[in-house]
Amino acid sequence: MATVLPVGSGDAIVDVGTEQKARSAADAVSLLTVYVVLLFAVPSRLVFAPLGGAGTPALMVGVGAALWWVWYHLHRSTPLDGPTSSVRRTIGFFCIAVLTSYAAAMTRPILVAEVSTADLGLVALVGWAGVALLAHDGIPSLARLEVFVNRIAVAGGAVALLGILQFFTKQSWIDQIDFPGLSTNATLNSVLGRNGFARPAGTAIHPIEFGVMMTIVLPLALHRAFHGPFASSLRRWWPALALAAAIPLSISRSALLGAAIVLIVLLPTWPKARRRLTIAFIAALFTLIFVTIPGMMGTLTTMFTGISEDSSAQSRTDSYGLALEFAARDLLIGRGISTFLPSYRILDNQYLLLLIEVGVIGLVAMVAMLMTAFVAAVRARRLTSDPSIRDLCQCIAAAVAAAAISLALFDALSFPMAAGLLFLVTGLAGAVASLVRRLEPVG
Repeated sequence: MATVLPVGSGDAIVDVGTEQKARSAADAVSLLTVYVVLLFAVPSRLVFAPLGGAGTPALMVGVGAALWWVWYHLHRSTPLDGPTSSVRRTIGFFCIAVLTSYAAAMTRPILVAEVSTADLGLVALVGWAGVALLAHDGIPSLARLEVFVNRIAVAGGAVALLGILQFFTKQSWIDQIDFPGLSTNATLNSVLGRNGFARPAGTAIHPIEFGVMMTIVLPLALHRAFHGPFASSLRRWWPALALAAAIPLSISRSALLGAAIVLIVLLPTWPKARRRLTIAFIAALFTLIFVTIPGMMGTLTTMFTGISEDSSAQSRTDSYGLALEFAARDLLIGRGISTFLPSYRILDNQYLLLLIEVGVIGLVAMVAMLMTAFVAAVRARRLTSDPSIRDLCQCIAAAVAAAAISLALFDALSFPMAAGLLFLVTGLAGAVASLVRRLEPVG
């Protein structure tokens, strides 16, 4: 059977002679689609019991993606074409930083509980990096990238619809679904309360993770809405509309700030008519919420105007001194990935948590990875004159920006869906940069 295998420059080696045959064969997009479906459709706390926390179906597929990527590069007989991707280098830099912190943790006195979570963190890193690298190197063409982006948008839109249903019915619904072979690893809280409103979580662990996931997928759904290959407006637009509605219903500052970042990245690059349409839609959406859901607008407004009295916001700011005290003990390489247990303190800031666990080197590596991915996508947009490709590049950059801001708002890497999406969109940024560079060579 024909296969498409990943290579380093964003190209793909096709074992058969034509692109048409390659498109009909299973390729990296097929495996990545399975990953996205499992990530979104299976509640995050359901695992294969023998593997514990490392047994989420999506993470297992991610580890498989890593093995595929490594296997191919060990067996390829030709050198990489083109320059080495800066996105791939920063992914590798972050992995090395985490491995270094893990090795250091295992050489010092350490609690058994910390060893267990560190092992899980290492497995998670393999899965996340595998997905990012396979997305980066394994997508054979811009056409296949468009297909995959459409699939992410549909999956995200489906979870958004579930969240909207949870909000209005105040029921989880997913607790009534049985997944054969999976067991609950921890309590599933899919509907929580805030100021009398039900906060939906979809299939995520927490409403914050749900809201962040909505904002990361939103720009990809907007690309589908404006440039999707469907004649029906409903088919193109329903994911974006569902995501846009679900974001305020999550009643999450993180989600609203993430959505604002998405708009800041996208609006300046859109035509004036589209900007006006977007602003009118946002005004209509919040007017509809104000009219149909009494008290909701006041709740959303208070999350920002009353932030000084908010217990969750105070917990974040009160954690800074403690976090810096812990970080100072192992400033360069940290105390070890995933060894700062929630029982010590919940920081609600992944950047601070990275500083403690993987040190300055690991924190710089993460920031460099996200900044490089964002810049790579933005630069790719400047290399092409095709309106659809330019929009795709900017929308992927917006997804990376939303993921990056989320790390400052909660401990995102402790949440499987948020972490998986963060690394996935990082890989997509590298993929679109490589594919556009191949299509539109500089000079």
